Formats: sequence, structure tokens, C-alpha cells
Amino acid sequence: MSSWIRRDFDGIGLTQAPPGPHLAAVQARYGGTVLLCIDVSWSMEGKPLREAISGGVAFLEEADRAHYDCGLILWSRRVERSLPPSTPLRKVIGSLRDAKLGGGTDVVPALKRCKEIYEQMRGDRVVCIFSDGEIPRIGAAERLARELCEMGVRIVVRGLGPKAARTLGRLTCPGGDDDTGQVIVDVADLRAGIASMAGGLTKNRRTKGK
Repeated sequence: MSSWIRRDFDGIGLTQAPPGPHLAAVQARYGGTVLLCIDVSWSMEGKPLREAISGGVAFLEEADRAHYDCGLILWSRRVERSLPPSTPLRKVIGSLRDAKLGGGTDVVPALKRCKEIYEQMRGDRVVCIFSDGEIPRIGAAERLARELCEMGVRIVVRGLGPKAARTLGRLTCPGGDDDTGQVIVDVADLRAGIASMAGGLTKNRRTKGK
């Protein structure tokens, strides 16, 4: 189970009520955001997509309880749908539940979108990626993943089967979080496997301004 939530923050404790004019700047620097990236290629037809949606909803709800702003990227050979972390949670969940199948499998456009979104943001930024297949253009995908890591973005992955997990594992940041649950063995475990990317969220001690 993953424990990607950043729990320890060093700094001087400050309290101000009502919030001052610099609240937005403080939130931008120390806030937490996550982009959930779900593979909706044709190989996900039927039960895999249904279970992925169910697991994704559980992930988003737990991430929100841990005070992370949540965005969504549904991807196939292109970005089928993209919602930034500033989107209301109910809309993110609604869009996930309404997910439709796309075409082939290529994570490169999704990673490019993640970079576009996170270049404008600060604080604890996380990308969580799920796929059921091996990743073509893995070299280009790795280069984009390294660029995200150099920006301070953390990458968590789940793959359905060992081949998918092994390929996706090449996208994680060197020296990143200890995450031993990258392989989802069977479709029956898909919901729990995707939801497990939010493991440990309730232990987060950060407070998010509304």
C-alpha cells in the first residue's frame, strides 16, 4: 500500500482569522494536489473499466478527505478528458463515472498534460497513473516523467499485470516513495489496487483552506 502523502512540514506555526490577503500564496506553496490518470483505451472494455472507475472514485474520495485537491486525466492514445485540481470534487467524480473508451494506449500525451498543469503550480504535487498494458514510446514517456520529477512532482503507478507494472515503474522518480503495490494481479483486484494509491491519506496532518 502506498504512503505517498507528505506528512511532515517544517515551519513556523501561524494562525490568523479571518485569513489574510496572502492565504492563496501560502496555499499555492504548501498545498497538496493530485492528478489521477486512468487508462481508457479499448483494452479496458467491460469489467476492467467499471472496476477502474469504482477504484478511482474511492481514491478521489480518500484523497479529498486527506485535503488534497484532485484533478483527472482520462487517456488512451490521446487525452480524452482533462480536469485540473481546481475542479470541484463532484465534477471530477462525475466525469470519471462518465468515462468512455478511447483508442490505443500512449501515456505521452497524458504526461504532457500533467506537466502543463503542474508548471503553473507549487506545493506537494502528485501524479497517479493506472494502465492495463505495456507503454509504447516508453523512451519519450520516461523523458517526460524525469522532467516532472525534476519539477518536484511525485509519480505513483499501478499496472494491471506484471508487464504493465514493470513498464509503468520506469516512470517513477528515482529515490521516490517506497511503493510495493505497483502490480494489480487480476481484474478482480483492480478496484482495490487503484484505490490503494491513496493509502495513508487519513494520516495527513495538513489543513486545507476552503
